[in-house]
Amino acid sequence: MSVTEIDKQNGAPTWLKKNSTGLITCLVIGAIAWTIAEVEKSIIDRAVIDALVIAIVLGVIAKNLLPLPSAVVPGSKFVSKQVLEASVLLLGASVALQDVTSSGISLILLIVVAVFGGLSVAWIVGHKLLGLSSRLAVLVGVGNSICGNSAVAAVAPIIKATPNEVAAAIGISAILGVGQILLLPLFAPALNLTNIEYGILAGISVYAVPQVVAASFAVSPLSGQTGTLVKLVRVLFLGPMIILLGILHRDAENSSSLKEKIKTYVPWFVAGFLLLTVLRTTDVISQDLGLQARGLSKLLFIVAMAGLGLGVDVREVGAVGARVALTILATMSFMIALALVGIPILDLG
Repeated sequence: MSVTEIDKQNGAPTWLKKNSTGLITCLVIGAIAWTIAEVEKSIIDRAVIDALVIAIVLGVIAKNLLPLPSAVVPGSKFVSKQVLEASVLLLGASVALQDVTSSGISLILLIVVAVFGGLSVAWIVGHKLLGLSSRLAVLVGVGNSICGNSAVAAVAPIIKATPNEVAAAIGISAILGVGQILLLPLFAPALNLTNIEYGILAGISVYAVPQVVAASFAVSPLSGQTGTLVKLVRVLFLGPMIILLGILHRDAENSSSLKEKIKTYVPWFVAGFLLLTVLRTTDVISQDLGLQARGLSKLLFIVAMAGLGLGVDVREVGAVGARVALTILATMSFMIALALVGIPILDLG
């Protein structure tokens, strides 16, 4: 009798026995990260350090400083891939396409240029000039041009990014994003920006939603409301970017049959994302249910980041740290310059 047959007879499937240690480890790390972020919110009303960042940092620390058993590896790999993909799928239930057009054509035009321009700058500077992998350059681009950690986490499985690349993109972007929170408010008096103009500047250029909130409300409530609105419209471009990158990063060599070609062009979780987006747009999925799905997606992202962190070798991340930082700074500079030029040209003040 085989080991598998014995396992099944005992009611303990092989898959669960193989992955349980890693699954439990990721859940524990994710729970700690979520708790820390909630404590931040209770103290200062917002999580300056996002739970996604905390989870991946805790995973990296555990991987590189603790004597973890080898049994952790299979489960953490499952979490960092399949759970991450399921998180992307669930995001679709919170995306209503009509929300994109409600913010004004001029503002949407500026955001479109910012999203695709920021991605292009990151790819040219990071990949072409500094020699980063194209995957890492894309992660830096989508993180800084769309919605921070969530964009990096969502795009990573599309382009088959490694845990080290995800850690570098999220970790270094988060650090420089905190610096942006401290420095960007100085632009308001220095350039004589109105509250609305500064809100648009913050919403266009700052890395993650919590950081936009911190940077924009530091100037005024009106700046905070404007910055948050602009940032949330940027977030809505994550769906189109996922689809576009899924097409551009297909592996044509491995798609022999029609079925395989379809799977290559549209991975299962991207197809699910699109389906849920259509259902949300047509109100088959209500707004409340969509928000609940987004909340669940965020929780799964946190657990997935723990799994990614458990696969990170800090020596490899350190080897690309300076180049990643330069790429991020170039992308941030482009986003700030674009906003400062675009606001008066499009009369958005």
